[in-house]
Amino acid sequence: MSVVDDLVSAIESIVKGRVDEYSVKVVRSRSVMVKLAKGEISVTQSWDDLGVGLYIARDGKIAVLEYETSDPREAISRSVELIDKLEKSPLYAPLPDASGEELSFVDPRVKEIAESGDASGLISDLGLEELGEVAGMIEASYWEKRLVTSKGADFGEEGTSFEGYLRAFRGEASGQWSWVSTSYDVGLASRAVEKAVELAEECSKLPAENPEPGRYRVLLSPMIAGNLIETAARSLSAGAVFFGFSYFADKKPGERVASEVFSLRETPRDSSLPFFAGFDDEGVATRDKELISRGILKTFLHNTKTAKLMGAQTTGNAGWVLPRLFNLHVEPGDLSDGELFDALGNGLYFTNNWYTRFQNYPQGQFSTVTRDAAFIVKNGKPVACTKRLRISDTMPSLLSSIEALGKGLWQIKWWEVDVPTRLPHIIVSDLGISRPSLEGGPRL
Repeated sequence: MSVVDDLVSAIESIVKGRVDEYSVKVVRSRSVMVKLAKGEISVTQSWDDLGVGLYIARDGKIAVLEYETSDPREAISRSVELIDKLEKSPLYAPLPDASGEELSFVDPRVKEIAESGDASGLISDLGLEELGEVAGMIEASYWEKRLVTSKGADFGEEGTSFEGYLRAFRGEASGQWSWVSTSYDVGLASRAVEKAVELAEECSKLPAENPEPGRYRVLLSPMIAGNLIETAARSLSAGAVFFGFSYFADKKPGERVASEVFSLRETPRDSSLPFFAGFDDEGVATRDKELISRGILKTFLHNTKTAKLMGAQTTGNAGWVLPRLFNLHVEPGDLSDGELFDALGNGLYFTNNWYTRFQNYPQGQFSTVTRDAAFIVKNGKPVACTKRLRISDTMPSLLSSIEALGKGLWQIKWWEVDVPTRLPHIIVSDLGISRPSLEGGPRL
């Protein structure tokens, strides 16, 4: 019996008969991460993590316990005794009968790297030795998960993840790109590396120019679009609606929330991206689903609790208490890479961002600061590179102003894009731009 199986059985034996309902999830992950500087490995770190999650309910009272420890059994036993001290939860709904299925994908090469901690071959495999001043991170992970519930779920899955980002420097210019996959896809990673270098080199050859604050046509790279579209998906969680953090709260399925050229799907069944799953935390089967189809809202994301509150059905997105996201997919458009600048015409091309903040969640009012290569485009050609700028607008306005999308899809995940997302470049016809309070800042 594995460590995961042994711990699940031990926890189940503690709670069975002492609560009305329970869901036990144990995830073990082994990872190796390398940090790069000047094309060489500067730091290597390895982890062997064991995460334990427990949902228990009795007499309408619920408790969620999470631990990262090798043996949480004593703490769990004490916690079960305390549930009577809680108030009945307005979010309580009975756990559903099990309907999920197991969905696993393991790449042997990624698993080998993650378990051995030996990442020495990554530099040569990706051809980083000849790239000069580059920095970044590469991570390989292998995980195994098991879920058991009092309503008959007993599922196990395992998977791998190969992800990273690279930042290239050419003088004062820089470019960055990321990748993510469940397989050791050297071609995918190399394509991202080449894109980062290409952006830095192109920016370094152009004069500097600072556009005036105003409203512009903007081409958003998948790096920035991934960050902003993820906020839209999170805002479609019924939990965000319930707690007042959704700019879709006043919308209903069937209403228009975006441009007719924009479609967004959630794809937990896509095992090429690492947040895949065949079951959620309630043991319900996941399914790929349209969230926004040609600008029309199709569904909010539910577990049984939010579904009960809102008179809906679970969508197989249960976290312990509120719905969660799996993988995301934005449908591509019809513009080739060579046609993107021509379609933009006159405007700005932003390739990366950070510090996305919401000033007003119900209105979707946000700002984010650009970083790395940012281009001024005139008559379909980049003519200058600009310093950091701030995008300041609302997400409903941005989604409604999407004019066109590229054909090429990129698989993105890094600090600013937490959910693995497959998406193209996106042209927005009208976006508010200002200058950040600090235009300089460190080269990070």
